[in-house]
Amino acid sequence: MNTVIKKAATLTLALTCLSLTIPASATLKSFSNDDACGFKNEKGQVVVPAKYDFCGDISDGMAYVGKSANNPDKDAYYTGYINELGKLVIPVKLDTQMFYPSIIFRDFHEGVVAVYKDGPMGEDGKYGYMNKAGKLVLPYQYQKAGDFNKARAVVCKNDKCGVIDKSGKTVIPFKFNDLEDYSDGLAKFSTEPWGQGKSGFIDTNGKVVVSARWDAAMPFSQGLAAVRVGDYENGKWGIINKTGKVIVPPIYDNAYIEPEGDAMDVDGGVYENGIINMYNVGNNGSVTRYTLNTQGKVIKKKVFSDWYDAQADLYR
Repeated sequence: MNTVIKKAATLTLALTCLSLTIPASATLKSFSNDDACGFKNEKGQVVVPAKYDFCGDISDGMAYVGKSANNPDKDAYYTGYINELGKLVIPVKLDTQMFYPSIIFRDFHEGVVAVYKDGPMGEDGKYGYMNKAGKLVLPYQYQKAGDFNKARAVVCKNDKCGVIDKSGKTVIPFKFNDLEDYSDGLAKFSTEPWGQGKSGFIDTNGKVVVSARWDAAMPFSQGLAAVRVGDYENGKWGIINKTGKVIVPPIYDNAYIEPEGDAMDVDGGVYENGIINMYNVGNNGSVTRYTLNTQGKVIKKKVFSDWYDAQADLYR
């Protein structure tokens, strides 16, 4: 999978409910029947009947399950978690954050999961962290809560973002207007809330290693990150390394590809297996893909009739 893919939770729906329950094997996979979903083992045997509205994949030994609150006055959903045996270990009673039309389900990482609680009428909700036993280990106090990675998580409160450890202790002060999860050892920060303004990167000690000079930036992977100069419509994308050195100058068009299944954001380029793919759009709608090495040299070029053709080529 391309490394700039930011994988969204798969929302599976189905209607028919099965009553048969069979012991699980090592790995469970979600399945759907009409407008309900459940889980099967590797042999295709039903372990969890199709009785949920939403089913996630196993992550850190747990998978989310979700149900609609069936509230005629507003859209509301509840989240719970099953273990690898298919047992419901955290009841489907947790509030679920919505960014309409998206429903935000969270996966377990390093033994805990970020959980959400709706705020009082007219107030935003807050995040905390829960362990696999369903115990709230860090209280609901964060406006934003990232996944734990190497015992650290990016969180925001009082409109500032920083980094905490699993005890809730602050390890990087709450001084950033926006901060994203760490990727490849670096975290993107922005000079304005919600990723607006200029973007740069900090290391795990909170030191700024790439100054906030870019109008947009994708997460680092394999030591590289795509960065944009200019606005969303007319800006150009390039590639930098972890020192901020420009490897590929920002001369490529903004691009977005969404293949069936996973959502793939190819704003400015995709890089994997030691190569970089950048895209330019012609006046006639054609798309040219430039394949570069990690030194920024073009080693291959291919022209597609449109984005659909370019998208299909990724899976040929």
